[in-house]
Amino acid sequence: MPAQYMPPSIDWFALSPYLVMVVGALGMLVVGALTPRWPSGLHSLVSAVTAGTAGLLAVFIWDDVSESGPATLVGGALAHDAFAQFVTVAICAATALVALVTDAEVRGTVLEGPEVHALLLTAATGAMVMGASNDLIVLFLGLETLSLALYVLAASERTAAGQEAGMKYFILGGLASAVLLYGIALLYGGARSTNIGEIVAHFQSTVALERNDSLVLAGLALLTVGLGFKVAAAPFHVWSPDVYQGAPTHVTAFMASVGKAAAFAAMLRVLVVALPFHRDDWRPVIWVLAVASLVIGSTLAVAQTDVKRMLAFSSVSHAGFLLVGVEAAGHHAGESDAGEGLASVLIYLGLYSVLVVGTFAVVAVVAR
Repeated sequence: MPAQYMPPSIDWFALSPYLVMVVGALGMLVVGALTPRWPSGLHSLVSAVTAGTAGLLAVFIWDDVSESGPATLVGGALAHDAFAQFVTVAICAATALVALVTDAEVRGTVLEGPEVHALLLTAATGAMVMGASNDLIVLFLGLETLSLALYVLAASERTAAGQEAGMKYFILGGLASAVLLYGIALLYGGARSTNIGEIVAHFQSTVALERNDSLVLAGLALLTVGLGFKVAAAPFHVWSPDVYQGAPTHVTAFMASVGKAAAFAAMLRVLVVALPFHRDDWRPVIWVLAVASLVIGSTLAVAQTDVKRMLAFSSVSHAGFLLVGVEAAGHHAGESDAGEGLASVLIYLGLYSVLVVGTFAVVAVVAR
């Protein structure tokens, strides 16, 4: 008898935060196109409620995960653990706040409409996928979903500075994505899989054997460069001052909060979770990036005369503090600061993602 096809079981409740964000983004576009002009502020309210609902669902899922334990979703593509739910809650909270800031900035302009908020929700969905990715290809897809929406948002202001910011971010971001994808390809050649669980199992089974890790180390180097660009760590921060200055303030707030949280979540997934057996190779590099980010970010922030450029270099400095936590999280299992490093990064990310939106909200109000 021919084998019967058994479709994979899907935990719809576990996927509900992503579905809410996608339905919210598509619904705003469809309803906005079929209905008369919405009252001022309604787009922001719907966007904030959508993100808040997704975050609330993630809290319930988090409680469920704490009882049932971690698992995987969609054939092992997404991780279903407390780490993913924490990142999702932080991203949704920051997105809801950015949506409210957006209303204050775009009201009465050509940008007032559902398109900006649909892009924000789409970008946030990509960020959530990055935080929960259990496969490097899925991580890349989440990254590109986030990045493509941000490219459009960065250039949404029809000024010379806005167009320049969007073009710079698009060119340099595309280059960083290409480097990251090439690193994934090389790591696949060395580990024979892009699934994080299978990568760990492969290196665990060959840890006592002599092996040629040249492909893995080359892929690790390229992955570090690509992720360093996304977290705006020195010396890969050169795009951030110009883009932060030229992009609309609400977009800059989204980049500094949601974009950074997603990038650091991806970095933890790749370095700490997928490559624990190569921690002695990447930890010194992370230390160098951390020190460079702290020194360069703090020093150059003092010399700025534009508030948004100053906040861009402040973001570089914050990336340095977060990288210290990433390095600490890479310690061998059983050492006292291994779990503490991971917890410190997550707490820092959660607080920073929410508080930095308030900083840019003040900038937006003063600018008006």
